[in-house]
Amino acid sequence: MRRFLLISWFLALLVSLLTSCSPERILAGKYVRNHEGDGIMLSACNFLYKENPGAYIDLSLYPSQAQQDSVAYYSSSYVQYISDSVFLTRFTNSLIDALNSCGYNVLLDESADLFLDSEKPKWIVQLSQLQLEEDFTVRKAYGYNDEDEEFIQPYRINSIGLNSWLEVNPVNSGETAKQLLFLSGYIQDDLNQNLRLDFYKGQFFYSAVRDTISFSDIYRMASQSGKKHAELLFDYFMNDYIRRNLHQGSATRREMHYNPKLNKISVGLLERFEVIR
Repeated sequence: MRRFLLISWFLALLVSLLTSCSPERILAGKYVRNHEGDGIMLSACNFLYKENPGAYIDLSLYPSQAQQDSVAYYSSSYVQYISDSVFLTRFTNSLIDALNSCGYNVLLDESADLFLDSEKPKWIVQLSQLQLEEDFTVRKAYGYNDEDEEFIQPYRINSIGLNSWLEVNPVNSGETAKQLLFLSGYIQDDLNQNLRLDFYKGQFFYSAVRDTISFSDIYRMASQSGKKHAELLFDYFMNDYIRRNLHQGSATRREMHYNPKLNKISVGLLERFEVIR
């Protein structure tokens, strides 16, 4: 048993050493050290799409798609009340601040001349579309009367999703193609909530102590999502650098992740953009 444990420990150590010295990790380290000052020209969104797919619509009364979209919008509990300008400003400012914190030099598209004249113009990032989506699922609370007969009360779990489409275009690079990236995330009512049905004097009472989505949560989501996009863009740019510089004879390329807080490079991406084209 002791010999088996020693062999297992040695193999694990060997794998760790090989991984720590992998070509991908070496290139990732070079990118982390040398990317400072890389220029990014950002084209921001000026319109926020809003959807409410969970809305009930009587198709016999509203047969056209335009009518259905209007009914869904004005029957929403959240999206119709969200300010486009506030949401987009928070998202964009957070994205720019996070990219700047990562060491990039970010300019908006109205400063295209400054971007192209800068020392290291690298990427053009266009926020093609941002879509806010309101939806819900139905859960059930159960209660019992004095005769142990079951009573069921349905309730809603609200969710707000943000879908984004980004077009990333390298500057002066014949080795990287322009790509359209997609990312989706959401927030929802707190599932760890106190829901119960109390039976008292022949009647059920529905008691709910719930942490539901607030408008502050949605605007906070805009800021957090902007920061998340910056983090994933860093990994995207770093892995593109690895792909372009990895020896063609190397084995299957492993994607790398960089954690700026820990200054740590690790193998594999828990989160990433979906490449549409």
